[in-house]
Amino acid sequence: MVFFAHVTFGYFHHFYDGNASLAKFARYFANFGTFGVELFFVISGFVIIPSCIKYSPREFAGRRFWRLYPLFAMFTIFYFIMNHFLPQDPGREHLSFLLSNLMFMDLFLGTTPLTPNAWSITFEIWYYAASYLLIYALIRRADRFNPIVAVLGIAFACFMIAAYDITAYFVGGAFLYYINRTFLKGEFTFANKTIVTAFALMAVGVLATIWNIVPPKTYFEVPGLQLISFLSLVATLLLVLLLMHEDNLFSRLLVSKTLRFFGTISYSLYLTHPYTYILVRQIGYKLRLGSHPWEATLPLYLLANVCLAVGVAWIVHKIVEVGPYRLIYDSRIYRQPDTQMS
Repeated sequence: MVFFAHVTFGYFHHFYDGNASLAKFARYFANFGTFGVELFFVISGFVIIPSCIKYSPREFAGRRFWRLYPLFAMFTIFYFIMNHFLPQDPGREHLSFLLSNLMFMDLFLGTTPLTPNAWSITFEIWYYAASYLLIYALIRRADRFNPIVAVLGIAFACFMIAAYDITAYFVGGAFLYYINRTFLKGEFTFANKTIVTAFALMAVGVLATIWNIVPPKTYFEVPGLQLISFLSLVATLLLVLLLMHEDNLFSRLLVSKTLRFFGTISYSLYLTHPYTYILVRQIGYKLRLGSHPWEATLPLYLLANVCLAVGVAWIVHKIVEVGPYRLIYDSRIYRQPDTQMS
C-alpha cells in the first residue's frame, strides 16, 4: 500500500502536477498509502505479544535487534553519506542527526528521520519496549512482581498513547490477540465470513482513501474527523480479525504464494523503494514522461517501479534482512503458514 501510494502520487507530483483529471485522484493515492502504516501497526501489535511472553529480556531484545536493525542502520548510514556528498536536505548532514536516528531518539529529540519511511520503525521499536515492560512485569514475572518495571511500562505506554494517536492501532492489534486467544480461542464462528469481510474491506477502503488523516498525532484531534478516525480504527480491527481465519475467500487469497512473497520482502521493500523510485523518476525525466498522455505512461511507469523495487528488495532481503538473523540464531525468520491460522 505504501509502495503504490508513493509511486502513484509521486508520478502525479513530478510529471503531471498540472493535470486536472489526475489531480482528482492523486490525493487518494497518498491517503491510501498512509493507512498502510496503520494496518502494519495493528498486525505488529497482534504478533509481538507471543514473543514478549516467550522470550527472556535478553533474547527478546536480541531477536528484535537482529531482525530489524541491520537493514535500518544500512539505509540510515547510506542516506547520511549520500546527503553529505549530494546535499538534498540541508541541515541533516550533522552527526547529531545520524546518532539520533541510529539510537531511535528522533521521536523525542525532534530530529527528522534520515531513512525515508523510517519514522514508523522508530515508533515500532518503542512500542516493543513498552509492550515487553508491561508483559514482563504483569505476566512473565507475575510471581515475583516488580513494581518499578510495571510503573515504567505503564507510564511509557500511557505517554505513547497520549502523545501519538496512531498508537491506538498498535494497542488494537494487541487487544485482538487477547480476545482471539481468550474468548475466541482461535475460532471465529461467524456466518458468511466472506461477505462480512468484503463489507469490512470496503469500509476500510472508503475511510482510508477519502479522508486525509496525517500521522502520527492528528487522528483524534482534527475537528470533525474524530468519528471518522474511530470508525476507521474499528473497521480495521474487524477486518484483521476476519482475515486471521482461513475460512473466507480473502484469507485464502492472502496466503497464496504470490502475496506471501510480497509479505516476506515487505520490510526490505518498505525501506528500499524510495531509492529505486528516484532512479526510475530520473529515467522518466530523460524520456520526458510528462509530455505524453498519463493514461498511456502510468502502466509502464508502475511496471518499471515494481520490477526494479521488487528485484532490489529481494536481494537486500536475502543478504541484509535475514542473513544476520539466521547467522546468529540459526533459524528462519519466516515459516510456512499453518493449515489453520490462529
